[in-house]
Amino acid sequence: MWQAAKKNKKRGQSITFNTEHGKITTIRDMDYCSSCGKLFGQNDDKLGLDRTHRVTKGFIELATYVAQLIPGFENASETLLKLRNIEVSGTQLQIISEEIGAIVFDKQKETAQKAYENPEIAVPFVFEKDKLDAVLYIMADGSAVNTRIQDENGSSWREMKLGLTFLDKNVIMRENGKGIITKKEYVAYLGSVEEFKKFLFESATRAGYGKVKKVVVIGDGASWIWNMCNELFPDAECILDYYHLKENIYGYAKALYPTDEEKSNNWAKTVMNYIDKGNVDKAIKITKWSPEISGIKGKVVNLAKYIENNRERINYPEYKGKGYYIGSGMVESGHKTVIQKRMKQAGMRWSLEGAQYIAALRAKFESKRWNDVINIIYNEKAV
Repeated sequence: MWQAAKKNKKRGQSITFNTEHGKITTIRDMDYCSSCGKLFGQNDDKLGLDRTHRVTKGFIELATYVAQLIPGFENASETLLKLRNIEVSGTQLQIISEEIGAIVFDKQKETAQKAYENPEIAVPFVFEKDKLDAVLYIMADGSAVNTRIQDENGSSWREMKLGLTFLDKNVIMRENGKGIITKKEYVAYLGSVEEFKKFLFESATRAGYGKVKKVVVIGDGASWIWNMCNELFPDAECILDYYHLKENIYGYAKALYPTDEEKSNNWAKTVMNYIDKGNVDKAIKITKWSPEISGIKGKVVNLAKYIENNRERINYPEYKGKGYYIGSGMVESGHKTVIQKRMKQAGMRWSLEGAQYIAALRAKFESKRWNDVINIIYNEKAV
């Protein structure tokens, strides 16, 4: 449209712009658009210049990569200057990376919405005999990110929900018993469960939901996780994270016997022993009938109720017999690497949009899906 309205030309104009290799200066003719009042270089397209920021797409990818990787936009700016001799402000890095993050997030949101609204397409029917003999693990957890917006209680902290999906066949076990996931996907959402569950559902379908024989959801006991599981993955086996349960039991025991460590530990070991042997009723009975319990109500989790509410999710002897993982440490570790390492440093406070956009980029990076970002920059970003 602007080509039809252009008038004046300015010939031989000098321009200096950032590329992924540093600054370049060149000469090109300029066309003036009478409609928008802007000047456009005749060879901007050939140079691959973005018309908004006057940098190359290669620089946009580099800037986005560094901005999501290094804690602090100013630190990212200093890194580019040191390693590539590229001078760019932290503010420009923030603008560019959040702009790309917004496109990444919007595309995720669109595809997640489609999958959620059309599950028959997202999860096509597969005969049981044709399903892959594998276990799909789905995990979810939340952690707080400090924002610039206060809620009605005066808190500026918001919960960033993180989901993780992977297949057991993509886990390599180390000698120390810890596993390395060679192929996984994280999804991050700052907001309600109603929206987050769509992202998690789409990630699960991409990982193989509907095509594998077994599905396991592991959570820390938060009711929103189990409600989400029941809606999205009704055929899944839901497991309460063993280590959260253990932590609650030992915390409860410490509150029961604050001055007697030996008695506290023995009490906790007794409850855990019943849990480990699958004797849930006895574990509940101890928590209900200990005479000291009345003095700690309100100070710790209602352990009897906690165990009762998760009765169907703590059959650990059976889970171990099936070879299932029983801990959600992988997604908790993911929170540290995906979110906290970049977004929860001293003095950091985020806009709600900026936090979401950087989290979307972080999830792509830690999922080893950075090519998704590159494709958006080169194919979706207008030049």
